[in-house]
Amino acid sequence: MGARGPRPETPEMQALKGNPGKRKQRAPSIRPAGDVYIPNYLEGDARDCFEMIVAAMPPQTYAATDAGGIAVYAVAWADHKRATEALKTEPPLVPGATGNLVPNPWFKIRNEASRIMMAMGDRLGLDPKARAALAPKTEKPKSKFAGLIGGK
Repeated sequence: MGARGPRPETPEMQALKGNPGKRKQRAPSIRPAGDVYIPNYLEGDARDCFEMIVAAMPPQTYAATDAGGIAVYAVAWADHKRATEALKTEPPLVPGATGNLVPNPWFKIRNEASRIMMAMGDRLGLDPKARAALAPKTEKPKSKFAGLIGGK
């Protein structure tokens, strides 16, 4: 059985969030070298999605080792788009192998692509929660009562 609980944060994420509990800091994580590249097997919508993700994030967010993860997200996005477009024109129920009506197979493709997108989006920092965690903390404004006791 694997480790329980949420995945531990990287030391860089911990530094951005601050250390109010004064816990021991972990050593910085390894930063891979190399610029992210678009795999040559991506075409059409998947390639467009890959380019959009890389262009939308700040420079140096992704490295060459992240290309595979971004490609997985991009292919899932293209599959989701294709399934959604197919479901606009095809009926929700279609005849199955025995002649009974069954849900259209495009539903399964769309749902699986959605699951992949949600998992990979979180890992790549593509959802609002993940981006908020990446943002540096701003300093809290001083209280209007600061300095009243024992202050100068």
